[in-house]
Amino acid sequence: MEILKNPNFDFLGRAKYAFVLSAILVGLGIYAIAGGQIRYGVEFSGGTQLILQFQSRPEIEKIRGAIEKASPGSVIQTFGEAEDNKVLIRLALEADDADLEAPARSALATLADSYGDNPVIESSSEIVGPIVGAELRRTAIWLVSLGLLFQLIYLAARFKGGIWGVGAAVAALHDVVVALGILTVFGYEITLNIIAALLTLVGYSVNDTIVIFDRARENLGQRRKLSMTQLLNNSINQTLSRTLITSGTT
Repeated sequence: MEILKNPNFDFLGRAKYAFVLSAILVGLGIYAIAGGQIRYGVEFSGGTQLILQFQSRPEIEKIRGAIEKASPGSVIQTFGEAEDNKVLIRLALEADDADLEAPARSALATLADSYGDNPVIESSSEIVGPIVGAELRRTAIWLVSLGLLFQLIYLAARFKGGIWGVGAAVAALHDVVVALGILTVFGYEITLNIIAALLTLVGYSVNDTIVIFDRARENLGQRRKLSMTQLLNNSINQTLSRTLITSGTT
């Protein structure tokens, strides 16, 4: 199965443009992350997450207005399908919250007073303390770092050269930083689901890199008269349909 028949794109001839674009994206991503713009979900920052089901379709703005008075800076959004009448509320952890369940009780009481015409018929809560949140942050960073490290070691052993492993690790790290930077700039919260998605991104990035590296190594043994630029262009073009099909279906 092929999407493109005998593609012959000059990828390396346009490499300088790609490098400039990558440098801009990585720079913006690092600036956003290092500048403190990154927003952690309840899992990492600590706090309370409520999932509330209302009797009828909830009015988000009215709920936001009520909750903001009791807990400024809360995140309120619809949850599930519209007909489920569910709302997700994330309440930030206050430094002096000795009773971790107090914010949830306060939010429910506030809604009962200010939005009593549409009562909550079912609720569930998830509470994460500050120590657990900090530990999860450290664990997530270690998980991504160790994943990149072991892939580097594996590729270095498989291709009998450290440069292959370094190249794949740098490419995967590039993809993670760009994706995380974009999520940060657009204000998305970093949750456990986002970490899982970033690890999936690392997996697909390295998988695709291995396929191209394998073809490049094969071409190195068969077409030694070609320049390295032409050889690498051929390798990328020969695997391009496979790349598009795998990434597209994912």
